[in-house]
Amino acid sequence: MERKPDLSIVVPLFNEEEGIPALLAELKRVTSMLGRSYEIVLIDDGSTDATAQLLEQASQTDQNIKVLRFSRNFGHQAAFSAGIDFAQGQMVITMDGDLQHPPAMLPTFLAKADEGYDIVIGERLANKQNSKKRELANKWFYKFLTLITNLEFRNVSDFALYNRSVVAVLKRLPEKERYLRGLVQWVGFRKAYVSYAVDERKFGVPKYNFQKLLKLVLSGVTSFSAFPLRLALWAGILVFLASFIFGVYVAIDHYVNPNPLIPGWATVVILILFFSSIQLIVLGIVGEYLYKMFNEVKGRPLYIVAQTHNIDKANTDASAYGIHP
Repeated sequence: MERKPDLSIVVPLFNEEEGIPALLAELKRVTSMLGRSYEIVLIDDGSTDATAQLLEQASQTDQNIKVLRFSRNFGHQAAFSAGIDFAQGQMVITMDGDLQHPPAMLPTFLAKADEGYDIVIGERLANKQNSKKRELANKWFYKFLTLITNLEFRNVSDFALYNRSVVAVLKRLPEKERYLRGLVQWVGFRKAYVSYAVDERKFGVPKYNFQKLLKLVLSGVTSFSAFPLRLALWAGILVFLASFIFGVYVAIDHYVNPNPLIPGWATVVILILFFSSIQLIVLGIVGEYLYKMFNEVKGRPLYIVAQTHNIDKANTDASAYGIHP
C-alpha cells in the first residue's frame, strides 16, 4: 500500500496558463526544503485555455503532482472542496494559484501545526492588489460577519492549514452551498493565525469580479446567520411605527393647524413607493434563503470530476456533495 504523504497542498486553477510554470517552480522549491513527503493537488476548474494540458504534462513528469479536472467551471469554493476530498496528507494546505498566497509561508504554517494547532490560517495585513477602500471594506465585512454569527472572522481568505482530524470533519459536512472559511470557524478546533502580505498578481487577471465577490459575501452571511431575516422583521416594525406616527401627525394637523397639509397624490405616491420598497427588500432577503434551501433540496453535486491524473482512487473516500470518476 502506498504510504500517505505528510502534506497535501491544494490549489484551484481557472485559466492560469501564464502562471502555472512559476507556481510549480515555487512550490517545488519550498517543498524541497521542508523535509516531509508531500503531494500537490491541482484542480482545473473548467479552464478554457491551456491550463488542462499544462497540468497533465506536469503530472507526467512528477508523481507528486495530482490533477483533478472538472467537467465545467463549478467555482472557487467547489474546487477547494474537491481538493480537500482527494487530499491524502496528514496535513492539508489550501491556497490560491496566482502566487498571491506566498508558498514561502508554508514552513511557518507547519511550525504552528507542530506546536499543536489543528488549524493555521493566514491573516492578511495588506493586499497590494486591492485599493485601500476595498481592503477597508473587507475588514468591516468580517467584523460585521463576526457580530451577526457569533463566530470569529478576521481579514482572511482560504490560505490555511488543516490537520487530518479537521479534514475528516469538513468532508462529513453534507451541505452543498459551502463557504469554506465560515465552515472552518464553525467546526471549532484549536486555531492559530499567521500574518502575511498579499503581493500583486504577476500573471493573468483576477477571477473574482464584483458579481462573484457579492455572491461569496451573500453565501457567507446566509450560511451562518439569520440576521438578514431578523433585520427584515425589525425593518417592518420600524416602518409600521413610522407610518403610525405619521398618521397621528396628519390627524392632529387636520384639526389643530389652521393651514393643514393639502391632501394630494404626491403623499400617497411617496408612501406607496416607500412601503413597496420595504416589501421588495424583505422578499429579496427571504428569496436568498429560499434559493439556498432549493439548491440543497435538489441534491445536485457541488462538483463533477471528469478526469484525474496520479490520483489513488482506491484510497479516496466518496463525497456526500461531489461526483468522483
